[in-house]
Amino acid sequence: MHYPSSTGVKKTIILLCVVAVWSTARCWQQKTAADYYAGAYKTYGVTLRAALHNIIKGHTSVTYSGLYTYFPSTDTKSNGKVWDVYSDIPGGIPAYEYSHGVKQCGTYGGEGDCYNREHSWPSSWFNDQTPSYTDMFHLYPTDGYVNNRRSNYPYGTVASATWTSTNGSKVGTCSFPGYSGTVFEPITAYKGDLARSQMYMSVRYYTEDGGWSTSPATNKSDLLPWYSNLLYDWSIRDTVSQKEIDRNNAVYGIQHNRNPFIDHPEFAAEIWKTDMPPSVVSVVQANTASLIIDFSRYLDSTAAAMKTNFVLDGNIGNPTGIQWGVNNDVSKLLLTTSSLAAGTTYTIQIKNLKSINGVAMSDTVVAFKTAGTTAVDESDKILPASTALGQNYPNPFNPTTEIRFTLQGSGFTSLKVFDVLGREVATLVNEYQQAGEHQVQFDIHSMRGTVSSGVYVYRLAAGNTNIAKHLMILK
Repeated sequence: MHYPSSTGVKKTIILLCVVAVWSTARCWQQKTAADYYAGAYKTYGVTLRAALHNIIKGHTSVTYSGLYTYFPSTDTKSNGKVWDVYSDIPGGIPAYEYSHGVKQCGTYGGEGDCYNREHSWPSSWFNDQTPSYTDMFHLYPTDGYVNNRRSNYPYGTVASATWTSTNGSKVGTCSFPGYSGTVFEPITAYKGDLARSQMYMSVRYYTEDGGWSTSPATNKSDLLPWYSNLLYDWSIRDTVSQKEIDRNNAVYGIQHNRNPFIDHPEFAAEIWKTDMPPSVVSVVQANTASLIIDFSRYLDSTAAAMKTNFVLDGNIGNPTGIQWGVNNDVSKLLLTTSSLAAGTTYTIQIKNLKSINGVAMSDTVVAFKTAGTTAVDESDKILPASTALGQNYPNPFNPTTEIRFTLQGSGFTSLKVFDVLGREVATLVNEYQQAGEHQVQFDIHSMRGTVSSGVYVYRLAAGNTNIAKHLMILK
Protein backbone atom coordinates (compact mmCIF):
# COMPACT_ATOMS: atom_id res chain seq x y z
CA MET A 1 0.00 0.00 0.00
CA HIS A 2 1.29 3.47 -0.89
CA TYR A 3 0.56 6.94 0.34
CA PRO A 4 0.79 10.82 -0.37
CA SER A 5 1.59 13.42 2.82
CA SER A 6 -0.14 14.93 5.76
CA THR A 7 0.12 18.21 7.61
CA GLY A 8 2.21 17.84 10.73
CA VAL A 9 4.22 14.79 9.66
CA LYS A 10 6.68 16.32 7.21
CA LYS A 11 9.69 15.13 9.20
CA THR A 12 8.30 11.62 9.18
CA ILE A 13 7.79 11.78 5.41
CA ILE A 14 11.43 12.66 4.86
CA LEU A 15 12.48 9.89 7.22
CA LEU A 16 10.36 7.31 5.45
CA CYS A 17 11.60 8.30 2.02
CA VAL A 18 15.20 7.88 3.16
CA VAL A 19 15.04 4.98 5.61
CA ALA A 20 12.43 2.83 3.91
CA VAL A 21 14.16 3.45 0.57
CA TRP A 22 11.00 4.50 -1.21
CA SER A 23 11.57 5.47 -4.82
CA THR A 24 12.24 8.97 -6.08
CA ALA A 25 8.97 8.82 -8.01
CA ARG A 26 7.03 7.94 -4.88
CA CYS A 27 8.61 10.72 -2.79
CA TRP A 28 7.95 13.24 -5.57
CA GLN A 29 4.35 12.10 -5.65
CA GLN A 30 3.97 12.50 -1.90
CA LYS A 31 5.12 16.12 -2.07
CA THR A 32 3.12 17.20 -5.10
CA ALA A 33 -0.08 15.28 -4.36
CA ALA A 34 -0.15 16.08 -0.62
CA ASP A 35 -3.36 18.11 -0.80
CA TYR A 36 -4.87 16.50 -3.90
CA TYR A 37 -7.14 14.23 -1.86
CA ALA A 38 -8.10 16.79 0.80
CA GLY A 39 -11.68 16.08 1.84
CA ALA A 40 -11.40 12.34 1.15
CA TYR A 41 -9.22 11.22 4.02
CA LYS A 42 -10.80 9.47 7.01
CA THR A 43 -14.07 8.81 5.16
CA TYR A 44 -15.54 5.56 3.89
CA GLY A 45 -18.32 4.05 1.79
CA VAL A 46 -20.48 6.31 -0.38
CA THR A 47 -19.02 9.39 1.30
CA LEU A 48 -15.51 8.47 0.19
CA ARG A 49 -16.64 7.51 -3.31
CA ALA A 50 -18.40 10.87 -3.71
CA ALA A 51 -15.42 12.78 -2.32
CA LEU A 52 -13.01 11.09 -4.74
CA HIS A 53 -15.39 11.67 -7.64
CA ASN A 54 -15.47 15.38 -6.88
CA ILE A 55 -11.66 15.47 -6.82
CA ILE A 56 -11.00 13.68 -10.11
CA LYS A 57 -14.03 14.74 -12.20
CA GLY A 58 -13.85 17.30 -14.99
CA HIS A 59 -10.56 16.02 -16.38
CA THR A 60 -9.13 17.30 -19.66
CA SER A 61 -10.57 15.06 -22.38
CA VAL A 62 -8.30 13.92 -25.23
CA THR A 63 -9.31 12.80 -28.71
CA TYR A 64 -9.52 9.15 -29.69
CA SER A 65 -7.06 9.61 -32.54
CA GLY A 66 -4.71 11.41 -30.17
CA LEU A 67 -4.36 8.35 -27.93
CA TYR A 68 -1.66 6.90 -30.19
CA THR A 69 0.41 10.06 -29.71
CA TYR A 70 0.13 9.83 -25.93
CA PHE A 71 0.92 6.11 -25.55
CA PRO A 72 4.70 6.68 -25.97
CA SER A 73 4.68 8.70 -22.73
CA THR A 74 2.28 6.42 -20.83
CA ASP A 75 2.92 2.88 -22.07
CA THR A 76 6.54 2.34 -23.08
CA LYS A 77 8.74 -0.49 -21.85
CA SER A 78 12.39 0.02 -20.95
CA ASN A 79 13.39 -1.24 -24.41
CA GLY A 80 11.26 1.46 -26.07
CA LYS A 81 8.55 -0.94 -27.23
CA VAL A 82 4.80 -0.63 -26.63
CA TRP A 83 3.85 -1.89 -23.15
CA ASP A 84 1.03 -4.24 -24.10
CA VAL A 85 -0.38 -5.87 -20.95
CA TYR A 86 -2.11 -8.53 -23.05
CA SER A 87 1.10 -9.79 -24.67
CA ASP A 88 3.94 -8.79 -22.33
CA ILE A 89 5.78 -11.45 -20.30
CA PRO A 90 7.49 -9.76 -17.32
CA GLY A 91 11.03 -11.02 -17.01
CA GLY A 92 10.62 -13.09 -20.17
CA ILE A 93 10.54 -12.73 -23.95
CA PRO A 94 7.10 -12.10 -25.49
CA ALA A 95 6.16 -13.72 -28.78
CA TYR A 96 6.00 -10.28 -30.41
CA GLU A 97 6.41 -6.58 -29.60
CA TYR A 98 5.24 -3.37 -31.25
CA SER A 99 7.01 -0.09 -31.93
CA HIS A 100 4.99 3.05 -31.31
CA GLY A 101 3.38 4.33 -34.51
CA VAL A 102 4.09 1.12 -36.43
CA LYS A 103 1.42 -1.52 -37.11
CA GLN A 104 -1.52 0.40 -35.78
CA CYS A 105 -4.73 -1.54 -36.49
CA GLY A 106 -6.45 -1.94 -39.30
CA THR A 107 -7.16 -5.46 -40.01
CA TYR A 108 -5.76 -8.49 -38.27
CA GLY A 109 -5.97 -12.25 -38.52
CA GLY A 110 -3.96 -13.29 -35.49
CA GLU A 111 -1.67 -12.13 -32.72
CA GLY A 112 1.21 -9.89 -33.67
CA ASP A 113 -0.54 -8.27 -36.67
CA CYS A 114 -1.26 -4.85 -35.11
CA TYR A 115 -2.03 -3.01 -31.89
CA ASN A 116 -4.99 -0.79 -31.05
CA ARG A 117 -6.71 1.01 -28.15
CA GLU A 118 -8.31 -1.29 -25.58
CA HIS A 119 -11.16 -0.04 -23.43
CA SER A 120 -10.50 -2.13 -20.33
CA TRP A 121 -13.97 -1.00 -19.17
CA PRO A 122 -15.72 -2.08 -22.40
CA SER A 123 -17.19 0.82 -24.34
CA SER A 124 -20.53 -1.00 -24.69
CA TRP A 125 -20.88 -0.76 -20.90
CA PHE A 126 -21.00 3.06 -21.14
CA ASN A 127 -22.55 3.23 -24.63
CA ASP A 128 -19.55 4.97 -26.20
CA GLN A 129 -20.23 8.14 -24.22
CA THR A 130 -17.66 10.87 -23.71
CA PRO A 131 -15.42 11.62 -21.92
CA SER A 132 -15.21 7.99 -20.75
CA TYR A 133 -14.58 6.88 -24.36
CA THR A 134 -11.11 8.45 -24.31
CA ASP A 135 -10.31 8.38 -20.58
CA MET A 136 -6.70 7.17 -20.51
CA PHE A 137 -6.92 5.61 -17.07
CA HIS A 138 -8.80 2.66 -18.54
CA LEU A 139 -7.37 2.75 -22.08
CA TYR A 140 -4.28 0.68 -22.95
CA PRO A 141 -2.42 -0.14 -26.17
CA THR A 142 -2.97 -3.87 -26.76
CA ASP A 143 -2.70 -6.40 -29.55
CA GLY A 144 -5.73 -6.07 -31.80
CA TYR A 145 -6.45 -9.78 -32.02
CA VAL A 146 -6.28 -10.33 -28.23
CA ASN A 147 -8.40 -7.22 -27.74
CA ASN A 148 -10.98 -8.77 -30.05
CA ARG A 149 -10.91 -12.08 -28.18
CA ARG A 150 -11.40 -10.22 -24.90
CA SER A 151 -14.52 -8.71 -26.53
CA ASN A 152 -16.74 -7.02 -23.91
CA TYR A 153 -16.37 -9.81 -21.36
CA PRO A 154 -15.75 -8.89 -17.72
CA TYR A 155 -12.41 -9.74 -16.19
CA GLY A 156 -12.44 -12.92 -14.14
CA THR A 157 -10.65 -16.16 -13.31
CA VAL A 158 -10.71 -19.07 -15.76
CA ALA A 159 -10.35 -22.70 -14.69
CA SER A 160 -10.62 -24.22 -18.15
CA ALA A 161 -9.74 -21.92 -21.06
CA THR A 162 -11.45 -21.99 -24.44
CA TRP A 163 -8.67 -19.77 -25.80
CA THR A 164 -5.23 -18.73 -24.48
CA SER A 165 -3.00 -15.94 -25.79
CA THR A 166 0.75 -16.24 -26.26
CA ASN A 167 1.42 -14.62 -22.86
CA GLY A 168 -1.12 -16.75 -20.99
CA SER A 169 -4.18 -14.47 -20.95
CA LYS A 170 -7.31 -16.60 -21.19
CA VAL A 171 -10.96 -16.65 -22.21
CA GLY A 172 -13.32 -19.14 -20.59
CA THR A 173 -16.01 -19.78 -18.02
CA CYS A 174 -15.60 -17.77 -14.83
CA SER A 175 -14.52 -19.75 -11.75
CA PHE A 176 -14.70 -16.81 -9.34
CA PRO A 177 -17.63 -17.04 -6.90
CA GLY A 178 -20.75 -15.14 -7.95
CA TYR A 179 -20.52 -15.41 -11.74
CA SER A 180 -20.35 -18.34 -14.15
CA GLY A 181 -20.43 -16.61 -17.54
CA THR A 182 -17.58 -16.05 -19.97
CA VAL A 183 -14.70 -13.85 -18.77
CA PHE A 184 -11.22 -12.73 -19.80
CA GLU A 185 -8.35 -13.40 -17.41
CA PRO A 186 -5.12 -11.39 -17.87
CA ILE A 187 -1.84 -12.68 -16.48
CA THR A 188 -1.23 -12.22 -12.76
CA ALA A 189 1.38 -9.48 -13.22
CA TYR A 190 -1.25 -7.05 -14.58
CA LYS A 191 -4.36 -8.02 -12.63
CA GLY A 192 -3.82 -5.25 -10.09
CA ASP A 193 -3.24 -2.66 -12.82
CA LEU A 194 -6.50 -3.52 -14.54
CA ALA A 195 -8.41 -3.82 -11.26
CA ARG A 196 -7.39 -0.29 -10.25
CA SER A 197 -8.46 0.95 -13.69
CA GLN A 198 -11.94 -0.51 -13.13
CA MET A 199 -12.12 1.03 -9.66
CA TYR A 200 -11.14 4.39 -11.12
CA MET A 201 -13.99 4.22 -13.64
CA SER A 202 -16.52 3.38 -10.94
CA VAL A 203 -15.49 6.48 -8.96
CA ARG A 204 -14.76 8.90 -11.82
CA TYR A 205 -18.22 8.43 -13.38
CA TYR A 206 -20.21 8.08 -10.19
CA THR A 207 -23.42 10.14 -10.69
CA GLU A 208 -22.37 10.80 -14.33
CA ASP A 209 -23.58 7.44 -15.68
CA GLY A 210 -27.17 8.24 -16.67
CA GLY A 211 -26.72 6.91 -20.20
CA TRP A 212 -24.64 3.89 -19.26
CA SER A 213 -25.74 0.28 -19.63
CA THR A 214 -25.67 -2.70 -17.32
CA SER A 215 -23.32 -5.64 -17.81
CA PRO A 216 -22.67 -8.99 -16.12
CA ALA A 217 -20.21 -7.14 -13.85
CA THR A 218 -21.68 -3.65 -13.47
CA ASN A 219 -24.85 -1.63 -13.05
CA LYS A 220 -23.86 1.55 -14.85
CA SER A 221 -20.80 2.75 -12.89
CA ASP A 222 -21.53 0.54 -9.89
CA LEU A 223 -19.51 -2.65 -9.48
CA LEU A 224 -21.65 -5.71 -8.80
CA PRO A 225 -20.66 -7.51 -5.58
CA TRP A 226 -18.89 -10.41 -7.29
CA TYR A 227 -16.89 -8.00 -9.46
CA SER A 228 -15.87 -5.71 -6.60
CA ASN A 229 -14.75 -8.82 -4.67
CA LEU A 230 -12.68 -9.99 -7.64
CA LEU A 231 -11.10 -6.59 -8.26
CA TYR A 232 -10.27 -6.09 -4.59
CA ASP A 233 -8.68 -9.54 -4.45
CA TRP A 234 -6.56 -8.73 -7.50
CA SER A 235 -5.58 -5.34 -6.12
CA ILE A 236 -4.15 -6.77 -2.90
CA ARG A 237 -2.40 -9.69 -4.62
CA ASP A 238 -0.80 -7.54 -7.33
CA THR A 239 0.20 -4.37 -5.50
CA VAL A 240 1.03 -1.01 -7.09
CA SER A 241 4.12 -1.22 -9.29
CA GLN A 242 6.54 1.41 -10.51
CA LYS A 243 4.94 1.02 -13.94
CA GLU A 244 1.59 2.18 -12.52
CA ILE A 245 3.15 5.05 -10.59
CA ASP A 246 4.90 6.31 -13.73
CA ARG A 247 1.76 5.88 -15.82
CA ASN A 248 -0.35 7.70 -13.22
CA ASN A 249 2.04 10.65 -13.29
CA ALA A 250 2.14 10.67 -17.10
CA VAL A 251 -1.65 10.60 -17.49
CA TYR A 252 -1.92 13.31 -14.83
CA GLY A 253 0.22 15.51 -17.08
CA ILE A 254 -2.21 14.89 -19.97
CA GLN A 255 -5.67 14.69 -18.37
CA HIS A 256 -4.89 16.63 -15.17
CA ASN A 257 -6.48 14.08 -12.87
CA ARG A 258 -5.14 11.03 -11.06
CA ASN A 259 -6.13 7.45 -10.26
CA PRO A 260 -6.80 7.47 -6.49
CA PHE A 261 -6.29 3.72 -6.18
CA ILE A 262 -2.69 4.00 -7.35
CA ASP A 263 -1.92 6.88 -4.99
CA HIS A 264 -3.93 5.39 -2.11
CA PRO A 265 -4.65 1.66 -2.56
CA GLU A 266 -6.26 1.64 0.89
CA PHE A 267 -9.22 3.60 -0.55
CA ALA A 268 -10.47 0.36 -2.17
CA ALA A 269 -11.27 -1.35 1.13
CA GLU A 270 -13.00 1.76 2.45
CA ILE A 271 -15.40 1.82 -0.51
CA TRP A 272 -16.02 -1.85 -1.30
CA LYS A 273 -15.04 -3.73 1.87
CA THR A 274 -16.60 -1.66 4.66
CA ASP A 275 -17.80 -4.80 6.48
CA MET A 276 -14.30 -6.32 6.55
CA PRO A 277 -12.52 -6.39 9.95
CA PRO A 278 -9.06 -4.78 9.94
CA SER A 279 -6.06 -7.09 9.83
CA VAL A 280 -2.30 -6.57 9.84
CA VAL A 281 -0.78 -6.34 6.35
CA SER A 282 2.84 -5.78 7.34
CA VAL A 283 5.21 -4.49 10.00
CA VAL A 284 8.14 -2.41 8.72
CA GLN A 285 11.03 -1.01 10.73
CA ALA A 286 11.31 2.74 10.01
CA ASN A 287 14.48 3.29 12.06
CA THR A 288 16.14 2.03 15.24
CA ALA A 289 13.30 3.29 17.43
CA SER A 290 10.11 3.21 15.36
CA LEU A 291 7.86 0.84 13.45
CA ILE A 292 5.16 1.23 10.83
CA ILE A 293 2.23 -1.18 11.10
CA ASP A 294 0.10 -1.35 7.97
CA PHE A 295 -3.51 -2.50 8.38
CA SER A 296 -6.03 -3.54 5.75
CA ARG A 297 -8.55 -0.90 6.89
CA TYR A 298 -8.65 2.65 8.19
CA LEU A 299 -8.54 2.57 11.98
CA ASP A 300 -10.63 4.44 14.51
CA SER A 301 -8.33 7.13 15.91
CA THR A 302 -9.69 6.91 19.46
CA ALA A 303 -8.94 3.20 19.73
CA ALA A 304 -5.69 3.32 17.78
CA ALA A 305 -4.22 6.19 19.79
CA MET A 306 -4.21 4.14 23.03
CA LYS A 307 -0.63 2.99 23.54
CA THR A 308 -1.76 0.11 25.76
CA ASN A 309 -3.36 -1.49 22.71
CA PHE A 310 0.15 -2.37 21.50
CA VAL A 311 2.39 -4.50 23.71
CA LEU A 312 5.88 -5.30 22.44
CA ASP A 313 7.58 -8.32 23.89
CA GLY A 314 9.47 -8.42 27.21
CA ASN A 315 12.40 -6.09 26.65
CA ILE A 316 10.39 -3.17 25.24
CA GLY A 317 6.85 -3.14 26.63
CA ASN A 318 4.35 -0.53 25.50
CA PRO A 319 5.26 2.02 22.79
CA THR A 320 6.54 5.38 23.99
CA GLY A 321 4.53 7.16 21.31
CA ILE A 322 1.98 6.53 18.57
CA GLN A 323 1.10 8.47 15.43
CA TRP A 324 -2.31 7.70 13.99
CA GLY A 325 -1.91 7.81 10.23
CA VAL A 326 1.16 8.09 8.02
CA ASN A 327 1.01 10.38 5.00
CA ASN A 328 -2.79 10.74 5.33
CA ASP A 329 -3.18 6.97 5.33
CA VAL A 330 -4.96 6.13 8.57
CA SER A 331 -4.61 2.44 7.86
CA LYS A 332 -0.99 2.97 8.93
CA LEU A 333 0.37 3.63 12.41
CA LEU A 334 3.84 4.82 13.37
CA LEU A 335 4.89 3.43 16.76
CA THR A 336 7.85 4.91 18.64
CA THR A 337 9.65 2.51 20.95
CA SER A 338 12.80 2.27 22.97
CA SER A 339 15.82 1.26 20.91
CA LEU A 340 15.34 -1.86 18.77
CA ALA A 341 18.23 -4.31 18.72
CA ALA A 342 19.61 -5.24 15.31
CA GLY A 343 18.83 -8.65 13.86
CA THR A 344 16.27 -9.44 16.53
CA THR A 345 12.78 -10.94 16.23
CA TYR A 346 10.09 -9.14 18.25
CA THR A 347 6.40 -9.81 18.75
CA ILE A 348 3.61 -7.26 19.09
CA GLN A 349 0.32 -7.98 20.80
CA ILE A 350 -2.42 -5.87 19.21
CA LYS A 351 -5.83 -5.60 20.85
CA ASN A 352 -9.05 -3.58 21.04
CA LEU A 353 -8.77 -1.95 17.59
CA LYS A 354 -11.60 -1.29 15.16
CA SER A 355 -12.11 0.17 11.70
CA ILE A 356 -13.15 3.75 11.16
CA ASN A 357 -16.76 2.55 10.79
CA GLY A 358 -16.66 0.43 13.95
CA VAL A 359 -15.87 -3.08 12.68
CA ALA A 360 -13.85 -4.81 15.42
CA MET A 361 -10.46 -6.33 14.67
CA SER A 362 -9.62 -9.67 16.24
CA ASP A 363 -6.88 -9.43 18.86
CA THR A 364 -3.70 -10.73 17.26
CA VAL A 365 0.03 -11.23 17.69
CA VAL A 366 2.45 -10.45 14.87
CA ALA A 367 6.20 -10.97 14.64
CA PHE A 368 8.87 -8.98 12.83
CA LYS A 369 12.64 -9.04 12.61
CA THR A 370 14.81 -5.93 12.75
CA ALA A 371 17.51 -5.31 10.19
CA GLY A 372 21.13 -6.30 10.56
CA THR A 373 23.07 -8.37 13.04
CA THR A 374 25.24 -5.67 14.67
CA ALA A 375 25.41 -1.89 14.77
CA VAL A 376 28.00 -1.75 12.00
CA ASP A 377 28.36 1.47 10.01
CA GLU A 378 27.41 0.56 6.45
CA SER A 379 27.68 4.06 5.01
CA ASP A 380 30.49 3.00 2.66
CA LYS A 381 28.69 -0.11 1.46
CA ILE A 382 28.07 -0.18 -2.29
CA LEU A 383 24.39 -0.95 -2.88
CA PRO A 384 23.04 -2.81 -5.92
CA ALA A 385 21.99 -0.58 -8.84
CA SER A 386 18.47 -2.03 -8.84
CA THR A 387 16.20 -4.64 -7.34
CA ALA A 388 16.27 -7.80 -9.44
CA LEU A 389 14.81 -11.30 -9.42
CA GLY A 390 16.74 -14.20 -10.93
CA GLN A 391 15.43 -17.25 -12.71
CA ASN A 392 15.09 -20.22 -10.39
CA TYR A 393 17.59 -23.07 -10.86
CA PRO A 394 17.12 -25.83 -11.67
CA ASN A 395 14.03 -25.27 -13.77
CA PRO A 396 12.01 -27.46 -14.30
CA PHE A 397 12.53 -29.05 -10.88
CA ASN A 398 11.30 -31.53 -8.30
CA PRO A 399 11.31 -31.25 -5.34
CA THR A 400 13.57 -28.21 -4.67
CA THR A 401 14.91 -25.22 -6.54
CA GLU A 402 16.90 -22.12 -5.61
CA ILE A 403 15.70 -18.55 -6.19
CA ARG A 404 18.12 -15.62 -6.02
CA PHE A 405 17.17 -11.95 -5.76
CA THR A 406 18.89 -8.62 -5.19
CA LEU A 407 17.49 -5.70 -3.18
CA GLN A 408 18.55 -2.16 -4.00
CA GLY A 409 17.49 -0.97 -0.54
CA SER A 410 16.55 -2.43 2.81
CA GLY A 411 12.85 -2.79 3.54
CA PHE A 412 9.91 -5.12 3.89
CA THR A 413 10.18 -7.86 1.26
CA SER A 414 7.92 -10.66 0.14
CA LEU A 415 8.58 -13.54 -2.22
CA LYS A 416 5.51 -15.64 -2.97
CA VAL A 417 4.49 -18.40 -5.36
CA PHE A 418 1.13 -18.46 -7.18
CA ASP A 419 -0.61 -21.00 -9.36
CA VAL A 420 -1.96 -20.16 -12.81
CA LEU A 421 -5.27 -19.03 -11.28
CA GLY A 422 -3.49 -16.42 -9.21
CA ARG A 423 -3.92 -18.31 -5.92
CA GLU A 424 -1.06 -18.01 -3.46
CA VAL A 425 0.43 -21.47 -2.83
CA ALA A 426 3.63 -20.67 -0.90
CA THR A 427 5.27 -17.79 0.99
CA LEU A 428 9.07 -17.94 0.80
CA VAL A 429 9.94 -14.52 2.26
CA ASN A 430 7.73 -12.11 4.21
CA GLU A 431 9.89 -9.88 6.41
CA TYR A 432 12.24 -6.90 6.59
CA GLN A 433 15.45 -7.64 4.68
CA GLN A 434 18.73 -5.84 4.11
CA ALA A 435 19.86 -4.44 0.77
CA GLY A 436 22.08 -6.82 -1.19
CA GLU A 437 21.99 -10.34 -2.59
CA HIS A 438 19.73 -13.06 -1.20
CA GLN A 439 18.86 -16.64 -2.01
CA VAL A 440 16.09 -18.94 -0.83
CA GLN A 441 15.24 -22.60 -1.32
CA PHE A 442 11.77 -23.51 -2.55
CA ASP A 443 10.65 -27.01 -1.59
CA ILE A 444 7.33 -28.11 -3.10
CA HIS A 445 6.54 -29.92 0.17
CA SER A 446 5.97 -26.46 1.69
CA MET A 447 3.18 -25.66 -0.77
CA ARG A 448 -0.41 -25.30 0.38
CA GLY A 449 -3.00 -27.49 -1.33
CA THR A 450 -2.44 -30.13 -4.00
CA VAL A 451 0.90 -30.00 -5.77
CA SER A 452 0.62 -30.72 -9.47
CA SER A 453 2.94 -30.49 -12.44
CA GLY A 454 2.80 -27.27 -14.40
CA VAL A 455 3.80 -23.63 -14.61
CA TYR A 456 3.69 -21.40 -11.52
CA VAL A 457 4.53 -17.74 -10.95
CA TYR A 458 6.89 -16.49 -8.25
CA ARG A 459 6.73 -12.79 -7.44
CA LEU A 460 9.12 -10.51 -5.55
CA ALA A 461 7.61 -7.40 -3.93
CA ALA A 462 10.09 -4.94 -2.38
CA GLY A 463 9.34 -1.25 -1.89
CA ASN A 464 7.67 -0.04 -5.09
CA THR A 465 9.11 -2.90 -7.17
CA ASN A 466 7.14 -5.97 -8.23
CA ILE A 467 8.86 -8.58 -10.40
CA ALA A 468 7.38 -11.89 -11.50
CA LYS A 469 8.89 -14.92 -13.22
CA HIS A 470 7.68 -18.39 -14.14
CA LEU A 471 8.90 -21.73 -12.80
CA MET A 472 7.90 -25.26 -13.73
CA ILE A 473 7.30 -28.23 -11.46
CA LEU A 474 7.64 -31.73 -12.92
CA LYS A 475 6.29 -34.67 -10.95
